[in-house]
Amino acid sequence: MTLYIDESGSINNHMPDNKYFIIALINVFGKESLRKAYKRFVSANYDRLYKLDCDRVHPQSGKVVKESGKMFARGKFQELKGSKFDKEMKQRFVEFFSRRQSFEIFYIKINNEKMSDVFCQNKARVFNYVLRSALEYLIKNEYLPNENCSLQLDERNEKTDSRMFLVNYLNTELVMNGTTEAFFNVDYYDSKTNSLIQIADVFANLYYSHLKTGGYEEEMKILNDTGILRHIFEFPAELPS
Repeated sequence: MTLYIDESGSINNHMPDNKYFIIALINVFGKESLRKAYKRFVSANYDRLYKLDCDRVHPQSGKVVKESGKMFARGKFQELKGSKFDKEMKQRFVEFFSRRQSFEIFYIKINNEKMSDVFCQNKARVFNYVLRSALEYLIKNEYLPNENCSLQLDERNEKTDSRMFLVNYLNTELVMNGTTEAFFNVDYYDSKTNSLIQIADVFANLYYSHLKTGGYEEEMKILNDTGILRHIFEFPAELPS
């Protein structure tokens, strides 16, 4: 089993407009099929994606509200970024990928308002602990198979010296507490080189946008109705049973 992981929002319990931090876990059944679908999506929407990646200027103030250069560099496509999508592009994305039964989504919803100052002081600790708790819950409740698991994450969100900690932490904690005897492997990638992490990025941003704005109800309903969205693990409310 391979899980592709990315996130949206930030871990900070002192920002009123930052209530949630979202992690998306994509469990992929058909990797090559999904990679080919990714290429078709980019090709079919290339011009629109390029336009979305240009600077966005506030019509009244003239200030740049969204900078360019996230998805393209020197006119060449680099990667998909959910934060650069507008509503129409997110709708296209969900409609396109929901037709494919080659993956499933698990969300981790962290409520910043419910976390203590002490816990939030170390963001890597929050991420690692909550990810471990979610994996424990999903395996024990048979959402995920009890088998060896490879986790692939975006390297930009992790300090080099803490990368080995996560793999050792998962293999120690999940074995010692009786969740599994399987082995966990953790690899970090530049998301530009990993199209499936990019897909996780867009889905993380979709759910984050839904929680922040109240929009995208139809898109979330599509993911639910197709069975692609398997479970939303809430922290700190939900604990392993």
